[in-house]
Amino acid sequence: MRRRIVAFAGLAAAGIVLGCRVSFGSGPARPVAVPPLDAQERVVLDARRAAVRERPDDPGALRALGIYAMWKTLEGHRELQVEAEEALMAALAADPTDKTVARMLGRFFNMRAVEGDVSRAEAQVWAYETYLGDAADDPMALTTRGFVAWTFSRMGRALVLAQGGRLLRALRTVRVLERTLERRVAADPSNVELRALAGNFAFFFAGNLPAGKRRRIERGVAHFSYVREHWDRMRAGAKDPFHCPNTYENFMFELAEGYLALRRTDRAREVYEELSKVRPPPTPVKQQIAAAARARLEHLDELAGDLALMPPWPSDGDNCVVCHAADASVGFRTFHGPVPELLAPGASR
Repeated sequence: MRRRIVAFAGLAAAGIVLGCRVSFGSGPARPVAVPPLDAQERVVLDARRAAVRERPDDPGALRALGIYAMWKTLEGHRELQVEAEEALMAALAADPTDKTVARMLGRFFNMRAVEGDVSRAEAQVWAYETYLGDAADDPMALTTRGFVAWTFSRMGRALVLAQGGRLLRALRTVRVLERTLERRVAADPSNVELRALAGNFAFFFAGNLPAGKRRRIERGVAHFSYVREHWDRMRAGAKDPFHCPNTYENFMFELAEGYLALRRTDRAREVYEELSKVRPPPTPVKQQIAAAARARLEHLDELAGDLALMPPWPSDGDNCVVCHAADASVGFRTFHGPVPELLAPGASR
């Protein structure tokens, strides 16, 4: 799953509160198409809110609300983002032994990081440190799930350092992360999930750090090419048709953007042509990616070699929605180049 971090210079310090009070439905608005919660979803959400009101210190009630609101946020209901964060933070504060909540919360905070919002950076570090404990000292010995958490914990640490003005230490943290990630992939080269993780970080750093762009894009292309060839071996959760219906299309669009940035237009065309046809079951996001692929095919030569294609679209908060949304669409605010012509749902070319 791809996560973008802003350039380190100019990050503003922000206060982090690890309180246990939950505010309901107070997240940011988004000008994209998101169907309202249906009646059954509203019943579930209201019941879990009521349980927290009745038992505000109960980690089980807080956990249930936080996880449900988190998944709905990732499906496009960004108005639930703050509520999900606060419920999960309160649940973890009440029960620091809950490793599932710690891992989910740490990962969920990436939705803020991709938009340059560092207000939860320290909370993200806290969540991951709670999840990993002393095991963080030896990342090469971690399970794949643990190692994924370790990589994002290092990015959280880099953000904390950057927002405190310690930019050189932040950059050193990033370099250690990159080297450790490549070592881990070298030790387990057939691990498709690790390849996708490494590809995401490579493209993300290519778009946000001033030096080494082409080298990082080449690295990302190599990793995502492997993912494309061995998608059938990707872990089941990343291919879950309910929670992750668009993961393949998202990853392959990233690969095509990498090929295009490297002027490998024949390979880029091959992937864009594949993406221009919506695979069943159709979703609004798959249709958007198909439209984006067609736009790229129409402007292939003029965009070839353009490093501003990095990091690949979407590189704002919708980066965390694009894989998970079954009914919602995402925005084109961070799309580089001519904006795609969008077709009506169900239409095709």
